[in-house]
Amino acid sequence: MSLRNQPYLPLYVLDFTSDEKLRRCSAESYGVYIFLMCLLHRQPEYGVITLKERQKKSDDNVVNFACDLLYQMPFEYDVIERSLRQLIAEEVLSLEGDSLFQRRMVRDGELSKKRAEAGKKGGNQKNQPESTEKIDVLLDTKDEAKSKQTLSKPSSKIQANSENEIEYENENEIEDSTVSRNKVLEDRFDVFWRAYPRKSGKGAARRAWMKIAPSEALLQKMLHALTVIKESDQWKKEKGQFIPYPATWLNQERWDDGDDEKDEGGYNPEDPFAGWGEQE
Repeated sequence: MSLRNQPYLPLYVLDFTSDEKLRRCSAESYGVYIFLMCLLHRQPEYGVITLKERQKKSDDNVVNFACDLLYQMPFEYDVIERSLRQLIAEEVLSLEGDSLFQRRMVRDGELSKKRAEAGKKGGNQKNQPESTEKIDVLLDTKDEAKSKQTLSKPSSKIQANSENEIEYENENEIEDSTVSRNKVLEDRFDVFWRAYPRKSGKGAARRAWMKIAPSEALLQKMLHALTVIKESDQWKKEKGQFIPYPATWLNQERWDDGDDEKDEGGYNPEDPFAGWGEQE
């Protein structure tokens, strides 16, 4: 099923919340952008809205799009026009000629087409008579170099292996169309670093972060824990000098401390030297 026929919008939460270009936009632009992505999701050309000739009432296509979107959005005309200009200026959206589009959605739509075409090819092979063919089986051992091995199999097994290769190639395409795993972890670290109140030992903190490799769910748990502990008297007194270094906080998994910070053998927040000594 193509993306435009899916009942949900594939929103990349981390990309959305950490998009520096989008963060430069106003709150009203956020609202227009979210609603516009829902409209882009339903377009015949995924991620693209194209003006028809009858919709071109001005030499300024931003005005034309604002007039058209006025009937599809719960916003006033001036809010839509102002937001479109800002989103385009900040390169969150792109306007080329008569087309308004979101580049990430366009790439996802193209990838969806490739996967659909690959699926059709796999289905057609099932109707072929049995024969013996040679195929290349990709052997992937984590980060080691990939090698090829030629095997002779009946056509039914060839079909299964061919579909596996198609799936493998599509997974690579998906990786190519999104940020790498390390880039994702770096982006999550940036979110954590902005939230952590003590900006000391960033290199050590980053190394601890990459070792933990937090998921999005764990990042949210950490942020919630920081929101709570930052309001504690311990972290507030003496201008925050008792706040542990971020690397210490990460290495000791203190987002799980809760009310057990004074348990025997655990972290004692009343120790003035707790967390010291891990500077980069």
